[in-house]
Order: sequence, then structure tokens, then C-alpha cells
Amino acid sequence: MKINSGNETQAIHVYFNEQLNDPFLFQSLLNGVEEEGVPSFVKEKLEKSALELSYQAALESTLGVGIGIGEDSQVILHYTKLAKSQPLFNINLKETYKQRVLGANAARLVKGIPFKSFEEAKEEINERIHIQEEAITKEDIATIVAIVVKLLQEMK
Repeated sequence: MKINSGNETQAIHVYFNEQLNDPFLFQSLLNGVEEEGVPSFVKEKLEKSALELSYQAALESTLGVGIGIGEDSQVILHYTKLAKSQPLFNINLKETYKQRVLGANAARLVKGIPFKSFEEAKEEINERIHIQEEAITKEDIATIVAIVVKLLQEMK
């Protein structure tokens, strides 16, 4: 599978291992980059290591910023001005809320503005869950069920 999005020359490069053949696994990451108004260039690679992929992506991006997603589901943000062994951020692909923040932070690095906090993002998600839980109470559910049962009985 070959995936390219955005303009290769002026974009954050995102390289992923071929074993991760579903780019929707890291869609939140790409959304984070896009929300900050910076284009991304996505490419499948044979390399397995997230560190190697991220460093290679940073070197090949004219913006100097690259993200690598390795076979082991590690996601690394790298910058060309740093040593290969010293990436900026390292998260797990399964941490979807962190993906979005990492993508945004890649774009923020390009723009030269402060990074978003991973903890603030987690708190924001917990707040949304709490609000959603409050939105429908047990009494509301009981009322809805009673209405549905009544309508079903009337249909007989």
C-alpha cells in the first residue's frame, strides 16, 4: 500500500512500517498536525524501528520534523537538530489521545510555538466523558425504556 498526502516538499513527514497497513490506526495523529495548519506527507516504509523512521522522516522533510511509527506500535517525533538517539516525544500508537497531541506538537515545533501538554489532553477527555455521563441519567434511561416498551405494546 502506498499513501501520500500533502505536498512532500513543505510538510511534516510521517513514515510508518509496512506491517501497520491501516493508516486509520494513526488518523488522530494526522488530525493533530492538520488542526495546527501544517501539511503532512505520509509514506509506508520497510524499516521496523520507530526511532529510525522518525529520524529519516525528519532528515527528508524540508521542515526538519519527522514522525516514525514502528512495527512495535511506538510513535516517535524527531527533529533534525537533535541527536538521533534523543527524539522529542515517544508514545504508544494505542494511546489515541496522545496521538493527536503528538501531531499537534510536531506542527507547533514547525511554527515555533509552545507544545501542548499530554496531561491536559487526558484531563480534557476525562472532562468530556464526565459531561457525557451527566447528560443522561439513570432516570432518563428508565423513562426512554418505558416509552419504547409502551410503543411496542401499542404496535401489537
